[in-house]
Amino acid sequence: MERAGDVVTKDELLQRVWPDTFVEEANLSVNVSALRKALGTGEDGHAYIQTIPRRGYRFVVPAADAARKPAPRPSIAVLPFRDLSPSAGDEYLGVGTSVALISRLSRLSGIVVRPTSAILKYVDAPADPREAGGELRVDAVVEGTVQRSGKRVRVTVHLVRVDEDGAAWSDSFEEEMTSLFAVQDAAAEQVARALDVELRGADRALLARRDTTDVQAFQAYLKGRYFWSRFTGEWMGRAFACYQEAVERDPRYALPHAGLADAYLVLGFSGLLPPSEAWPLAEESARTALRLDESLADAHISLGFVRLFRDWDWESARASLKRALDLSPGAAAHQWYSLFLDMEGRLDDARREIERAFELEPLSIVTGALRGFQLNLAGDHARELEQFRATVELDPNHFLGHWGLALAYEHAGRIEESVASIRRAIALAEDSPLLTAVLARSEALAGRHDEARRILAAMEADPSGARPSAYQRAAAEVALGDPDAALDRLEQAAEAREPWMVLLSVDPMLSALRGDPRFKALVKRVRTSHS
Repeated sequence: MERAGDVVTKDELLQRVWPDTFVEEANLSVNVSALRKALGTGEDGHAYIQTIPRRGYRFVVPAADAARKPAPRPSIAVLPFRDLSPSAGDEYLGVGTSVALISRLSRLSGIVVRPTSAILKYVDAPADPREAGGELRVDAVVEGTVQRSGKRVRVTVHLVRVDEDGAAWSDSFEEEMTSLFAVQDAAAEQVARALDVELRGADRALLARRDTTDVQAFQAYLKGRYFWSRFTGEWMGRAFACYQEAVERDPRYALPHAGLADAYLVLGFSGLLPPSEAWPLAEESARTALRLDESLADAHISLGFVRLFRDWDWESARASLKRALDLSPGAAAHQWYSLFLDMEGRLDDARREIERAFELEPLSIVTGALRGFQLNLAGDHARELEQFRATVELDPNHFLGHWGLALAYEHAGRIEESVASIRRAIALAEDSPLLTAVLARSEALAGRHDEARRILAAMEADPSGARPSAYQRAAAEVALGDPDAALDRLEQAAEAREPWMVLLSVDPMLSALRGDPRFKALVKRVRTSHS
C-alpha cells in the first residue's frame, strides 16, 4: 500500500516481509490470495491487488476509493551543477555530475525525478532554483558546484524547497577522482533523507549498484550523454567518440553500448546514416548491452525498433517494447510503446500510453513532441497546435518542437507560418536532409511548385552525399500532385527499408494514395513481411 500504483517485485516482498529468512515463493502466493479475500473489491468492482506476470504485484486504488490514495511522492529536479574547475576540458563535469545524481535518485522508489532532458535548458542559462522549481513543477530542487583540482574533486550540494526560504539541506564532499562514485552515493542518500524519504532495502541495493568500477569510463559515458542530448550531427559525433572510449576502458560496461544503439537509430531515422548501415550497428550494440545487462530497458527499446524498422517484424518489436515497459515503467517506455501503437493504427491505446508518459514527464521535449504527433494522427488538430506551441516554449532552440509546429500550422490552414516553422527547424538541426525534404513539401502546399522542385533537385545534386529520404520525397510528390511519382518513391523507400515506411498505413500526408492498388500492396508488404 505504501507503493500504491507501483509494481512491487516478488523479491522485494519476500525480503520485506520475511527479512533474513529463506521462504518459498509459494508462501507469497498463498498470502496474497488470502489478502485478496480479506480486502474484497472496491465499490467499482476492481480488485485491490493486481498480479503482474513474472514480476510481482501492484496495489491498485480504484477510482471510487481515490480519496484514500496515499500522498504523492515528492518531486525533485537536479539542476546542472556549476563547474568551477580551472582547467579546460572539464566543461562536461558539471552537467555530468547532475546526470549521475539524476540517475542515482531515479532508482529510489519514493521520489519522482525530472529527467536530464528537462534540465538541459539551464546549462547555458542558469536560473534561480526556486524559479526553476516552479517552471519544472517540482517540490524541491538540487543545485551545486563541482571543482576538480588535480586528482581531487570537491562537490557542494544544496537542496532547496520551492515553497520555503533558505536551503533545506547542504553539504560538501571532497574525494579523490577515483572515489567519485562514493560522492554521488552519499549525496543521493542525503538528498533522500532531507526529503523525508524512507530508504528501503531494495533502494539501498540500487544505490549501491555499480554499472562500472572504472571512473574514467563512467566519465566518458557521462560526456557522451551530454553531447548526445544536443541531437545534431556534430554533437552526435562527439557522443560516439565518448561512448567508444567508455567501451574501450571497460568492455563489460553495458550503458555505453545502449547509448551507441540509441545513437545509431537516431542517425538512421534522421537520414544522417543510410539505414542499411545504421540498423546492423544498432542491433549489435543493443544485443551487446543486453548480454551484459539484460535489465536495461533502453537497450530493449532500441532492439525493438531495429526489429521494426529493418525487419518489419511487428510481433518481435512489440515483445521488446513490452519487456522494456515491464523493466522500467517510466515515461520513456510508455512514450515509445505509444509510438509503436500509433504505427499500428491503435490510436486509442496509443493515446493512453502517451498520456501516461506525459503525466510522468510533462516537461520532456521528446514526450511533448510524441504527444503532439499522436494528436496529429488522431485528427485532434486544435490540441495538436496547442501541444506543439507548448513544446516550443519549453525549448525554443530544439528543432523537434518547430518541426511539429510546422505540421500543426499546416493543419490549421496557416501555410506561410508552417513554412517559416520548418525553416526554423532546419536551421536548428544544422540543415538536416530529412527536414529539407519536408520543406519542399511545405513549399508545394503553399503553391510554390517550382521552389519545391528546386529544393529537391538541389538535394539530389548535393556533393556531400546527403540525399532526401525517398519516403519524404513521396510526400512532396503528393503535395505536387504527382501520385505516380510518389508511389515510385515509396517503392524505393521500401527497398531501402527506410524507417518511415512503418507509418505508411496511418500517415495523413499520404492519404491521397490509399485507394491505389500499388499503395495497398506496399502496406501489406510492410505489415506482413519480416524477412
